[in-house]
Amino acid sequence: MSAQDVASIYRHRWDIEIFFKWIKQNIVIKTLWGYSENAVKTHLWVAICTYLILARIKKELKSQYSITEIATLVSVSALEKHELRELLMTPQEKLLRSNQNQKVKELQLELFN
Repeated sequence: MSAQDVASIYRHRWDIEIFFKWIKQNIVIKTLWGYSENAVKTHLWVAICTYLILARIKKELKSQYSITEIATLVSVSALEKHELRELLMTPQEKLLRSNQNQKVKELQLELFN
């Protein structure tokens, strides 16, 4: 083999290592659905697709929550009827949005008096 071929193979091997490191850090898979090659591949692809959907939602809604926090919020409230935009607002944003700005300002003034 030429040195270029060896370098190319190593580069691809390193890309695979980086991909698996990313999966371990970002995709949480506690237990596998099955242990056949197909089951593991399917489970991994579903987990990656779910991560990408949550990342897109985070970007579209400009949410302050991390993707892990968004996943937790969605999974906890999966059986309840909530608008996703409302669910992903921080408590501070909800407070400001619900026309309680005046109450917050009055409270702040009282703290400094």
